[in-house]
Amino acid sequence: MSDPPTEAPSTEAKTGLNANSQLIESIYRIALEPQTYDAFMGRWDEFIQNRLSALDALRDADGTVATAEIATHFEIAERLLDQTRKADESHGLAPAYGAGSSSPGPDPQFLIDASGAIVWTNAAATRLFGIKRGTEVTDLTVPERHMTALNTRMDSLKTEMEHNAPPLIFQLPAVAATDGLAPGEVVHLQAQRLHERTGGDLLLVSPLTANWPPGMPVLLTSTYGLSHSECDICELLSRAHRPADIATFRNSAIATVRTQIKSLLVKTGCGSQTELVRLLHLLMRVAESHGPSHPAAPIAQGEMTSLSLDSGLVMPVELHGPASGKPVIFLHGMLDGASLTTQMRDALHARGLRFICPTRPWFGDAAPDYGATDVAPQRIGANIHELCVKLGLNDALVLGHMAGAVYAFACAAAAPKHIRGIVNVAGGVPITSHAQFSEMSHRQRVVAYTARYTPRLLPFVLRAGISQINSGGTDRFMQSLYATSPIDMEVLKDPEIRRAVLHGYQFATRQGHNAFEIDSYHVVRNWQHLVDASDVPVILLHGAHDPVVSPGSVSAFAKRLGKRASIEVFDDAGQLLLHQFPIRVLDALERLVS
Repeated sequence: MSDPPTEAPSTEAKTGLNANSQLIESIYRIALEPQTYDAFMGRWDEFIQNRLSALDALRDADGTVATAEIATHFEIAERLLDQTRKADESHGLAPAYGAGSSSPGPDPQFLIDASGAIVWTNAAATRLFGIKRGTEVTDLTVPERHMTALNTRMDSLKTEMEHNAPPLIFQLPAVAATDGLAPGEVVHLQAQRLHERTGGDLLLVSPLTANWPPGMPVLLTSTYGLSHSECDICELLSRAHRPADIATFRNSAIATVRTQIKSLLVKTGCGSQTELVRLLHLLMRVAESHGPSHPAAPIAQGEMTSLSLDSGLVMPVELHGPASGKPVIFLHGMLDGASLTTQMRDALHARGLRFICPTRPWFGDAAPDYGATDVAPQRIGANIHELCVKLGLNDALVLGHMAGAVYAFACAAAAPKHIRGIVNVAGGVPITSHAQFSEMSHRQRVVAYTARYTPRLLPFVLRAGISQINSGGTDRFMQSLYATSPIDMEVLKDPEIRRAVLHGYQFATRQGHNAFEIDSYHVVRNWQHLVDASDVPVILLHGAHDPVVSPGSVSAFAKRLGKRASIEVFDDAGQLLLHQFPIRVLDALERLVS
């Protein structure tokens, strides 16, 4: 990792250095503390914006705008994401830190390089141990036998040995009364090797923590009849949080928490809180061995089938509407699936329309496709052509939702004898100018800039967002997406629509960031060649308050399409047009059928 220059920088350089330091701090923080994703995105947006004015001079051979140092920090942080994911999936150790924690907030964590220097630390570690960037391990009050083991482990960072070595366990005392710990109270830590592609490996130091398996709530509910709230309290107790800590975290009265704990003791037959915690840890072993390794996939609403393709892929297909209905191939977008509102499903039957919803590779439970990213739409087009042939669809419509618009045109080009028209709802358009980026809301713009100008860093940005979702930050993620669209935020107050949107997030991220990365690559580029490869009629439905694609961009796109296209912009809609006004969407489909 590069150190700041030793010479005195100018005021302008100082400002840039400070901004870079803040960005670097946020890069590491989001890798270890998913709830800070929004702050990271703000720093990253500022970094890119400051460089776009000199884009041509700063752009690397591969089209990126990030400096080598910043890219290195991203790569290290990506290893952190790997490390924390593996820790979540591994068997947990009995917790030692947190017995007096004031809240279940971020655990203290820091990084050590091969020389024994602490190259990064989060605020919790600074507060608890008094360390900061540049502190030497030898300055810490580590027992002699543990220091010897630490030195050996740091020496091993210089070699290719011990890549699969177990975590090194050592002790470190708190230096002040903080986080509920008294000065001198021992915290048990683990140091794990963190692999870095661009330089020397590092040691990631974090507290010993208990792993709460995904199957625990089901096990506790089915065995002891615990409520959802009681399961949450059990998780906090398993991590050694005290009733006062739990009350603070849950914004409850301590008397309420104590009453809930008494209820837990009765339901589980335990005689004390200590006995309850011991039982929870035994049950966690059972859940780890026999429970699900990851959360269950969103439940499909329609009839599920699958299609074996000549390429060897198996494509899941969800079906809605009457079997004899007019076929509409529904192509989902980047953050949505085939979850439809009750109003939409009922209307399909009333109007005799059959939604055929294929799951694209990397989404949901669909098989991965390792083909080249730049021609992914063409492969999807070929897959849909095969679907049409095998299902006998000779006069189908294509409904492209959001990013699905790219693939709608690819399908029309690949299956001209089977596709009679396209309806794109809140769809993307080819990106041909910087003005189109500037019209996006903050969150979408940051991802779009990253996909366009720093594509090698895109996986980290996407994985960090997924980490926020998986750590329970779906509400914040959703609010960030629609912060500039009050109409969409109002629509999300409908419980059914909210569930559909959340299911879309789970559907899109179930297999990680790959699907997101492929779609992000295409939606921020000029894919006009896919549009020009067919001449089917097109209807563009768009909300005036769409936070990603402006109505002006859609109108310009419709004008380029000429007589084959018509556009409807709804003043009372945003990006969630499909869920808000399903009848308007079906009206457009029927116009193409007639």
